[in-house]
Amino acid sequence: MKASKNVLLITFYWPPSGGAGVHRWLRFSKYFKENGCYLTVYCPKDAAWPVMDKELQKQVPKEVTVLRRKIFEPHKYLGNRSSKGTGFSQDKKAGLIQKFIIWIRGNLFIPDARVFWIKPSIRFLSNYLTEHPEINTIISTGPPHSTHLIARKLKEKHNVKWLADFRDPWTQIDFYQDLMPGKRTDAKHKQLEKMCLKEADEVITVSKSCAKGLEEIGSRPVHVITNGYNFPDFDTSKIKLDEDFTIVHFGSMPFARNPQVVWNALSELVLEQPELTLKLKIKLIGTVDYQIIESVESTGLKSYLHLISTVKHSESVKMQRQAQLLLLVANNTGNVKGILTGKFFEYLGAKRPIIAIGKKDSDLDTAFKSTQAGHFSDFNDTDSMKAYILESFRLYQGKKLFHEPINLEQFSSKKLANDFIKLI
Repeated sequence: MKASKNVLLITFYWPPSGGAGVHRWLRFSKYFKENGCYLTVYCPKDAAWPVMDKELQKQVPKEVTVLRRKIFEPHKYLGNRSSKGTGFSQDKKAGLIQKFIIWIRGNLFIPDARVFWIKPSIRFLSNYLTEHPEINTIISTGPPHSTHLIARKLKEKHNVKWLADFRDPWTQIDFYQDLMPGKRTDAKHKQLEKMCLKEADEVITVSKSCAKGLEEIGSRPVHVITNGYNFPDFDTSKIKLDEDFTIVHFGSMPFARNPQVVWNALSELVLEQPELTLKLKIKLIGTVDYQIIESVESTGLKSYLHLISTVKHSESVKMQRQAQLLLLVANNTGNVKGILTGKFFEYLGAKRPIIAIGKKDSDLDTAFKSTQAGHFSDFNDTDSMKAYILESFRLYQGKKLFHEPINLEQFSSKKLANDFIKLI
């Protein structure tokens, strides 16, 4: 039976792209058909994605139509990617040339480095919508926020319903000022942002604090639909845990995400607990800012640090289930209260205790309390962090370090996809 609703999703991140940006909609897409929706996805072909994971293509539902077009990305010739978010490496040699490259990126590519994708996409999708009049709803998900500008023009030309999904803020994102926007550039960003927020039929974001910020800009209500996860049902007793006392972080770790409170707690514990020195292993899996490595070394933990390059998502899921403790860190920046990363929900699915660092009374803190996921610490609360790690180590020694989070149904991708479809 033909689906009763036909939806076009415009996204930059889609398999074979890997990384955090792809999972929100890859997970949601699995529940469209059962809710009477036929989904068409528009994305780039062979883009310069920061992370590649071809295995994710197996998760794309067969009933989803995927449209791809080549994309011109001049920024990839300007500098190396990094985990910071600005798209350029933040290393010791960064100087005036590097700053100039970042300035070019921030001031000449508006709203973002995918600006040259906008006009060709509008032409292509406009023709496609003419040929497929059954599509009457468009969803744009950003960043990059160029997706919203594509959707805005299509709404104007074809009178379709438009849902704008902000996985991250626009001008309120933590690294916005790092791009060094000039006065005119800043004004242009804010003009485009406000225009999208006002003209979209519905605006959605991932946390209450982010919604509040967007509501102040657009002077309208914003829906909150968090990231989620397809929580698996598996027997934890059959998982072979790491033999060492591992504290593991998955994903990029820019300097704004430096868990200094963990390093401080561990530096004291290895001096006070000789048995810990024989078992402790810190694993950072993904891109790590050099300043974090220096921070670990300066606290006397160099011998315990193990750096591992990015792994495939399937391998990451397996390793999460095996870790003794999972490490989650919110960026210590101005918008920290609204950071509710998709990694948190993935960690919940691993059913391992989580140590999280963020801001008290933030959206992450609230979600942490509701799921009883482990231990949440403020950025400077060394004492409580030290106590929890020590308690966890004692449980590990007795082979009793287990954890089962609660109230996960609120973050089920199926439930959240249903919430989105109701807006359609």
